[in-house]
Amino acid sequence: MTRYTKCSGIILGIICYLFTCTALAQNTNQEVSITKENDGHTDSTNKLIEIPFGTRSREELNFAQSSLRYNQLTKVPISNLSGLLAGRLSGFLFRWTGNQPGGGNVSYQIRGRSSYAQGSTPAFLVDGIERDFEDMDISEIESVTVLKDAAALNWYGLNGGNGAILVTTKRGKVGENLISFDAQGGFQSASNLIKPLNAYDFATLYNRGLTNIGQTPAYSEAALDAYKNHTDPYLYPDNNYLDRFLNKRAATQRYALTFSGGSNKVRYFSSVSYFNQQGLFKETETPNYDSNYGYKRYNFRINLDYDVTKTLTLTLLAGVRSEVRNDVGDGTATVFNNLYNLPPNAFPILNADGSYGGTSLFQNNPLGQLQATGFSRTTTNILLASIMADQKLDFITKGLSANLFFSYDGYGNYGDGLSENYAVFNQTVTPVQTYRTPAVIAYRTAAFQTNTKNNELWFGFDYNRTIATDHQIKANVRGQQYISAAVDRLDYRSRMLVGRADYSFRQRYMLGFIASYSGSENYASGRRFGFFPAVSAGWLISKEDFFKDASAISYLKFRGSYGRSGNIGPTYDASGNIVRLPYRTLFTRDAGPFLGSTFSTSTTARLVSPAGNPLTTWEKVDRLNLGTDVDFLKGALSFSFDYFDEKRTDILGPANLPGIVGIAIAQVNSGKVSSKGFDASGAFNKRIGEVLISTNANFTYAKNVILERTENVLPNQSTIGRYVNGGNYYIAEGIFQNQAEINASPKQTLSSLVVPGDLKYKDVNNDNIIDANDAVSSDYTDIPKIYYGFGFNIRYKQFDLGAQFQGVEGRTIDLSDIMYAGPNGLNQLSLDTWTPATAATAKYPRVGISDNGNNTANSTFWLYSGDFLKLRSAEIGYSTSNKLNQRLRFKGARIFVSGNNIFTISKLNALDIDPETPNAGRFSSYPYVKTFAVGINVKF
Repeated sequence: MTRYTKCSGIILGIICYLFTCTALAQNTNQEVSITKENDGHTDSTNKLIEIPFGTRSREELNFAQSSLRYNQLTKVPISNLSGLLAGRLSGFLFRWTGNQPGGGNVSYQIRGRSSYAQGSTPAFLVDGIERDFEDMDISEIESVTVLKDAAALNWYGLNGGNGAILVTTKRGKVGENLISFDAQGGFQSASNLIKPLNAYDFATLYNRGLTNIGQTPAYSEAALDAYKNHTDPYLYPDNNYLDRFLNKRAATQRYALTFSGGSNKVRYFSSVSYFNQQGLFKETETPNYDSNYGYKRYNFRINLDYDVTKTLTLTLLAGVRSEVRNDVGDGTATVFNNLYNLPPNAFPILNADGSYGGTSLFQNNPLGQLQATGFSRTTTNILLASIMADQKLDFITKGLSANLFFSYDGYGNYGDGLSENYAVFNQTVTPVQTYRTPAVIAYRTAAFQTNTKNNELWFGFDYNRTIATDHQIKANVRGQQYISAAVDRLDYRSRMLVGRADYSFRQRYMLGFIASYSGSENYASGRRFGFFPAVSAGWLISKEDFFKDASAISYLKFRGSYGRSGNIGPTYDASGNIVRLPYRTLFTRDAGPFLGSTFSTSTTARLVSPAGNPLTTWEKVDRLNLGTDVDFLKGALSFSFDYFDEKRTDILGPANLPGIVGIAIAQVNSGKVSSKGFDASGAFNKRIGEVLISTNANFTYAKNVILERTENVLPNQSTIGRYVNGGNYYIAEGIFQNQAEINASPKQTLSSLVVPGDLKYKDVNNDNIIDANDAVSSDYTDIPKIYYGFGFNIRYKQFDLGAQFQGVEGRTIDLSDIMYAGPNGLNQLSLDTWTPATAATAKYPRVGISDNGNNTANSTFWLYSGDFLKLRSAEIGYSTSNKLNQRLRFKGARIFVSGNNIFTISKLNALDIDPETPNAGRFSSYPYVKTFAVGINVKF
């Protein structure tokens, strides 16, 4: 019985309706903010779009990109800023992988995942330099642009293979002096937690698991009655650890103050912000410390532009950030692991005399972990600084300028805290047994933990000139050098020469060329540099004379690009350890065969591990992109569409050498993946009376298929021709109902014991044996084939309402581990397992305490649809009127209520599992959280 299910077509129908009726999809080339001074739509034709170390108007741009401005982001106080991008940009997939504040917990994809190897994450670039983005404050952000094709990405050479997200920080503007203050307060609410069993249900299911395999029950009827009736809470405890030690919500707050403005000589932007997210644990306060998890962040930024002379401009872009993470002495993950997996009847949390309860088997007492293991604190200090000088060279030729850009980034961690330990006592036996060694409070070793310094230098020339009104040329050439140094590793170094030229004739016909000559020290001498060219072209049809009478279409452009990009993928040895400089042969000391006739360890040989591969090279990505942009109704309705076809070759994988060779090679370039699909986006902005309406939507379809890969597997287990990240699964054909059915089936070898209530599998190779050879490769993958987003913003007089949705389709997740989460693999779902009495209605195979390998094997029975539609963010606000603003002498104020991760539509709702982060609230993972806040913004 295959349990793979798919969401209905309702969700896709919504998107189709939006595209059909209003062509909603987020216009990646248009700012959708609406002010009372316009008619509800803006002319985006001449809006400048950020590209690497430059800008282009929409008319000039031939790239595949999607972008948004800061005022299109919902203001929600969450620790990871990138969460606000979910569902906003075509081609860009954001996914939460965890929920712990300040913990990273995110992954990104641009147009799917076109590699099965590691190192396929897009690059985040802040002001042109690869940097962390997640822990910035929203007040610092001016725009976010996703770069998707070779014409845009080849500026970054070997670092452009996976796509890039370009973040631009705010700058001051002449005559626009502004002081802005934000204050937000709210809470995070925990949800989708594992539902713990009470002691009676746990003991009953535990007994069932033993009797299912012919063993004697562990709990007598008297013990079961005592658990059910709570007759003795010390001998027969019944603990609900989540109710006692986990809050349903935790406070969060954010404050930000910004200053911006300038004159013709100096422009400035400065911001300072504070963010505080408390943890969810209860009972963490002691007279000496509070061990609750917490995350605090302080951000400061100053951006200055200074015109030293009429031809020389100096720019400073500097950000400082300090992050403080407070954690339980045992660690948050360890505590959660205990709360989720400790049997409810393991011991009384506190004995009758107030001491911590425990046994020889269960020595971690949750209350002891929270109150008697101390705490650890990690302070991370970050400096991100860039200095740029731009010198006009019009005395040589008009439009020429020289540019020097230098960045210095420093990252450092400092750890300190207090340590403590406790003893637990088993007072249900005589004599009383004591476990663990108590220790008084002491200072943890305070020390610097990591220290990383990155510096990057760009220098070159820009040329921007219009000749005889018809010919426009924009060109850039740069040399680049990058060094990343840390005390615990070899330096990373790279160099590059890159050039870009764009030509426009009569603002109708555009040609572009970009090429980079990029190299890395990670490859052997003579093979370190590669050439990555791309060409692009565009035709702005709406400016043709024959198109002037087409009143319905106000803007129409066709564009295309083709080129080769590169990607540095990390190299691993046979044990999965990362290998730097893989062309070198490494030797493991004091290992391998003995030399001579003695057994002295001093005479052992040096073992080659791994052998170097001087032919190791980068991945190559050949990219074709064809797109169009079109506006209707004088720009009120806009739409963009891009088709892409990419082939990635030289993907790193295992060498697959025969064992007789006696050595292992790190990895070889042996794989190829095809990626095809399309993305679309658009927007509709309109004023209807006093109502301003803005809508957006985007849609992406990406098919990523493995074409070549080094394998040594059976034909039915080959991944060639399958989707990237697909798995091997046994084909489930239901549940054995009786022994006669087992006897009539092929021999079962996945477990030493197969009994009624176990899963039944298909004999794929017809050898009358169910074994490892019957698992088959599949296209079931957790990488969605379709992802989309849509939203709206409505303003009436002083009131506004906005919402943003994100959804995915064609995604599959394996829930086998989740079904067996909890103490001894038991949880509320175990109540619906097979028994002879429930054989006709049971949802899951029998409970098994041991010998359960047949049911826990990877099989189609446990595959469920991972499709979902989420209300990612919503906001409702009230802005003060102009009359009140004038009376109070400020530029405006707005009070608002906002939320993030508000609700989810999914097939997994019935199981109380979040489809995006299914492990949340289980195993040792932080719970899934929703965020709600109230805020105020005042401008002076």
